[in-house]
Amino acid sequence: MDSAKEEMRRRAATTADSPDAGEAHAIAVHLQGWCRACLHLAALTFLACAFVQTTRPALSDPWDLAFVVAAYANLAALFVVLRRVKQLTPMSPAKERRRLLRQAWELLTALSYAFAYRVEQTMAAAMAVFVWAMTASVVVGGVYFLVLKDGRGSGDCDRE
Repeated sequence: MDSAKEEMRRRAATTADSPDAGEAHAIAVHLQGWCRACLHLAALTFLACAFVQTTRPALSDPWDLAFVVAAYANLAALFVVLRRVKQLTPMSPAKERRRLLRQAWELLTALSYAFAYRVEQTMAAAMAVFVWAMTASVVVGGVYFLVLKDGRGSGDCDRE
């Protein structure tokens, strides 16, 4: 058993030192980028289908239609902002990072309040208070972690 492990380690070491290792890495990186693009396309397609399916029943009521359109527009804007945040490098200006995190928080807050308002209309008063309390706690938590702590979170993930 130990000889098999040693053989695998030896092959891995010789493969990493070979000139073809860089080419294999480049292919893997290219494939990873391609898979990521396919995943993004699938998510966008799913979102578009969901939008069409929720818009159809809402056509009879202008307020329902406005809610659906606003929610999906807000979600699309949130995806754009999060993509920009993900593209930031450690050398990016801190002011830009704070601005994007603040925008993400604002979009999340608007989305949370919109959904809380819609859910509240279908619930009893006691449950509606609970829904609004949960929404407020999410908003306050977002302010703390995204805006006040500059997007660093709790710091627990940085420890090894």
